[in-house]
This record gives sequence, C-alpha cells and structure tokens, in this order.
Amino acid sequence: MLLGKLALLAAMIMVPQVQAQNTGGDPGGDPEGSFAGSNAFGESHGDIGTGYWSLRLGFYDKDDQGDGNPFVDESVTVIEPVITYDYQASEDFGYHLQLAYDNISSASIDRIADVAGSEESGASGDNYVGLDASFRHRLSEQTNLNWHAGASFEYDYFSAGLGGGLSRKLDPQDAVISANLNAYLDSVDLIRWDGRSYGSDNRTSITGSLSWYQVLTPTTHGEFGLTLTSQSGFLATPINAVVVENPADPPNPNLANNARGTEWDEVLPGSRTRIALFGSVRHALDDFRAVQLGGRIYADDWGITAFDLSPKYIHQFQGGSLWDVRYRHYTQSEADSYGTSFTVDPVAGEERTQDSELADFDSHLIGTHLSWGSGDRWDFGFDYLSRSDNLDHMFFSIGWKRSF
Repeated sequence: MLLGKLALLAAMIMVPQVQAQNTGGDPGGDPEGSFAGSNAFGESHGDIGTGYWSLRLGFYDKDDQGDGNPFVDESVTVIEPVITYDYQASEDFGYHLQLAYDNISSASIDRIADVAGSEESGASGDNYVGLDASFRHRLSEQTNLNWHAGASFEYDYFSAGLGGGLSRKLDPQDAVISANLNAYLDSVDLIRWDGRSYGSDNRTSITGSLSWYQVLTPTTHGEFGLTLTSQSGFLATPINAVVVENPADPPNPNLANNARGTEWDEVLPGSRTRIALFGSVRHALDDFRAVQLGGRIYADDWGITAFDLSPKYIHQFQGGSLWDVRYRHYTQSEADSYGTSFTVDPVAGEERTQDSELADFDSHLIGTHLSWGSGDRWDFGFDYLSRSDNLDHMFFSIGWKRSF
C-alpha cells in the first residue's frame, strides 16, 4: 500500500519535453539529457480493457546570440506532435504505441541549401518521423518484463531500436530493482557542410542501466542508478565543420561573420564510452505537497565530465490537478578534441571539432508543469534554459489525454 502511494508521488515528477533529436541520436550532443533516471515502476498495469489516447504538441527553440561557434549560426527550432495509444489487454499484458513527427528548421540546414543548391533533399528543412511500440508483461506479483522496438528516420538518418528490461519488487515490498538494456543501429548519410555527399556510414549505441527504488520512510523515497553506454561507428556530425583561420585568406562568404578562414570536416573518434550515476530523493510534506532533489554525475572517454543538481516542488490540488516547479544547474567540461580557434591546417585523421555542445559551459534551467482534468486530462509544460555561452533553449508543450 505504501509502495503504491509513493509510486503516485514518483509519477508526479515526470515532465514531458519536446524531443529535439532522434533517440539513436547525435552522440556529440550535450549529455545533460542523455542519462535521466526513469521511474522504477515503468508502465502501470491497469484494469483489463482500460487504456488511453493522448496527443501532445511540443515546441523547442535554441537561440544563437553569437557566443557559441563564431563561424556558424547555431539556431534550431523544432515543432513536434506526438500521438500515444496505451491499452491493458489482459491482467498480465499491456502495450503502448507512440508516433512522433518533428519539423526541424536550423541555420545549418539553410546553409547547405545556400551552398549546395536545391538539389539537396533536406535543404529546405528536416522532417523526423519516429514510431515506437513497447510491451509490458507481469510475470508474477513481484516481477515485470518490458520490451520495445522502434524505428525513426530523417532525410539523412535512419535508426532502429530494440530493448527490454526487468523489474522486481523486493520483500517487504518496499523496494524495486530494475535492469534495462537498449540498442540502436543507425545509418548516417554523410552530407558534409558544403553539400558534398560521401555515401553512408553506420553507428551503434548500446546502453545498459541498473536502478534501485527504495522506500526510505513513510513519506520519503528515492531512486539511485547507474547507466553505461558504448557507441561505435561514425560518431561525428557530418554537416559540422572546423574553421582554420588565416589572415591572408579572403573573407569567406560561407561563414556567418565572413571570417578569413577555410573549412575542414569535423573529425571525432570512432568509439565512445559514457557513464552516469544518478539519483533522486522525494519527500511528501503532507497529503498535497512534495519536494524532490535529484542529481547526476557524468563522464566519457572523450574528456567530458558533467554534473547537475535539480530541486523540484510538487503540489496536488483538491480536485486532482498537479503543479510543479523545478530548477536545474548543469556544468560540463570540454571534449579533448574541442577547440575555439584553429590556425594550422590539420593532418589527415586528426581529431577536431568546434561543436558548441562539446565545449565547456554552465546552464540554469527553470521550468514548470501543470496538469488538470478527470475524463479528459490536459497538461502544460514550459522550461527555459540559460547557458553561459548564450545558446539559450526554450521548451514548451501542451498535451491532452483521454482514458477509457
């Protein structure tokens, strides 16, 4: 009974966010969103024949105010509708289907259009489509099995994913231990910064995680875990370039500031190992209010280390509406291959990048989430992230859910 009550408290902290990149994803990205801990209970087992439909519209915008990579405009905007269907087919089996579409516009895509002309299939924008099906099985009163399969594609990218996990309640029914393993097999079209195409290459990402959910007191519970990811294959971002500056060069009209320099392809290692330790503790102040403190430590063999700390306040109103407000501080160091300025032509195979997501920076996020309604339930979320390099992010979403 206590475990079920605290599971509701755990569900209250889940804030939907727009999906800015596909799950197999750009391995060079900011790791702050890559290793979030998940609710140890996973999908709930409702009554037979029950389920829900949901529709969510998300909006993501990254604004370039000139302090990131000085040679390119790094602005990105994503509009994402998501449709979800969930159904409990029997006492021991249920499934969950999700279809997502992203309309992505970015300065980098526009730049390919300017350089390569209209022949480039993705030059006018990027369209992402993803479908995922997950299935849950109750093997016993204590043990649940879940697994999923999915695929997503863009004009220059295809990703297929498969994974599963086991969770088990531990006597005296006050803890859950969970283990998950996920794999993504990706194909990347090598369309470079100037529109050149070099066929395609592959990328493999395998992630394993282990987490422990524990009731600590009648009003306090926590979740703690470890995530390990191994990636191999083509791990660079094809359209990224590195600028070698030379005062003797003429102004380069392909660069945002007409800098005097020459662009070279980004080169990153062909493998990457990422590890993160995460945890959170949630405490109910009374029947309607709760607080949470979460944190995470991250490191990889590209030289990046990161840390974040996330306090949150949650309030449940008499009519069942839920509201939370949260803050997160994040800091990371730069990758070994990152450089703000290059003045010497690189030798073949030399690792190099000017990707701002691989630089050192700090960020502060403030967000809120509100959900309300009974038969038809609505929710609204808003987050604003301020970065030390002025590449600020904004997340907004509104969702509708009808249970049956």
